[in-house]
Amino acid sequence: MAKKIYAIKEGFDFENNIKIENKMVHSWSECLKYVKGVKGAKYKSFTSKEEVEEYFNKGNGFLKKGVDEYPLDKIQFYVDGSYNQATERYSYAVVAVKDEIVIHIENGAAKDNNNKSIRQIAGELEGAIKSLNYAVENKLNDIVLLHDYVGVCYHATGFWERKEESSKKYYEEFNKLIKDNKIEVTFVKVDSHTGDLFNELVDEFAKDAIGIPVKGETIKYLKNNMIKVKNKKLKEKIMEITDQSVSNNIVVVDDKENKNETETSIHGEIEKLKKIVKEDNDYAKKYINNMKNVKKNELIYFMIKNFTSM
Repeated sequence: MAKKIYAIKEGFDFENNIKIENKMVHSWSECLKYVKGVKGAKYKSFTSKEEVEEYFNKGNGFLKKGVDEYPLDKIQFYVDGSYNQATERYSYAVVAVKDEIVIHIENGAAKDNNNKSIRQIAGELEGAIKSLNYAVENKLNDIVLLHDYVGVCYHATGFWERKEESSKKYYEEFNKLIKDNKIEVTFVKVDSHTGDLFNELVDEFAKDAIGIPVKGETIKYLKNNMIKVKNKKLKEKIMEITDQSVSNNIVVVDDKENKNETETSIHGEIEKLKKIVKEDNDYAKKYINNMKNVKKNELIYFMIKNFTSM
């Protein structure tokens, strides 16, 4: 049975004659010292430090996806981290979303095991820093940071005491980036492994970066749903953790580079067809019948578009 942790939201320290707030203790006897005989005392027991921090900060610090309202018109950065016990290295991942369209994906692994003591937490924190770097590069001054580890928020705001060198570095780097570049950050907690598409996506990219097999949650979602991505490169990136069975459900919505490549490819296909028709008409019919539906549809659309505009 997990040992209880006592969270005292409001109490009183009679020994020092001061009011106490948001104090965490590890025994019932110690908790009683601050709440017994105190009118309006607020306290509760939990089994993890994370639950205690959520209790202390309900309505403060961060918001919760699915519970609280937050700005949906800003770019949403989902961050996550993972840890490979065999290599003792961590990884990070970032998935940026704007209007339900994936506009950026980034993941990577640590070069060494210097941060093995904090495991995947190092990746979670690095994902947040990578998000800020993207914001700086793209001149964004107001973003939403979605995380399933509350330390992404608490270490950044200084609410948690910074004992590890990594959390000290994170606090300094995070605050320097937002101060120097005037970036407003809204922290939003999203519960892990609850079927949230973008959170599952960033989780699997973090695992993939460190060589941990993914569970296929993204594939499971895409079997019956679509995901929109900004360009062809992002679709190819998602294909790294999925397979061809869901390719058609990864939809590219606005890709000028891909559009130009497609049109160049179609022009080449038309020239090829002209040559085949001149040489062997029957073979040309077979060639067209055997074309993949995607290529055939692109060709038909191109011809309709161009011939109707003539």
